[in-house]
Amino acid sequence: MSTTPLPELPPGLAARPIDPKRGLPIPAVNERPDGTADFLAIDGRTAMILAIQWHCSLCAKPMSSLVAFLGGPKSAESGAYSDPPMHEGGAEAALTLCPHMARQHARRATERRASQGAVLPEGFSEAKPQEWVMVLTGGFRTGLMPAEGGGTVPIFLPADYERTRRFVYDDGVLVEKTGS
Repeated sequence: MSTTPLPELPPGLAARPIDPKRGLPIPAVNERPDGTADFLAIDGRTAMILAIQWHCSLCAKPMSSLVAFLGGPKSAESGAYSDPPMHEGGAEAALTLCPHMARQHARRATERRASQGAVLPEGFSEAKPQEWVMVLTGGFRTGLMPAEGGGTVPIFLPADYERTRRFVYDDGVLVEKTGS
């Protein structure tokens, strides 16, 4: 279990079950039916249900008028996200808690993800972006896209962006880029 203290978490995320192995809150879309965590794969069914109910994919609590989407520049440019909507505070927490995002050289366990059934929409990439973009919007649509290897996966399409925040790596540490 991690001995590093967690940063101050938004209340909804702080109330989530904690993964004993990592010492991290378990996002709603990563919780298995037995209460354990699968940080490698988003549960598409849960993600879609939460999004349709206008609930945060991390804490499962109702969202306000603005919701956040987090992804790379290509997602922001195309307006299509494989990760479901969340509270802005939860997105900020994910940027510091998720090793894949927080650490520049952390890599995803791609082979293990695939063996556990994690799939991406066709045309999406496992490649880690050098910049993370958080968009905030007052609305979004949901849909299904063909998945690599067959089947379909949820896709989330934010409406017009109210605000955009960018995060870049500076000496391996993720920091918000200001003045852009």
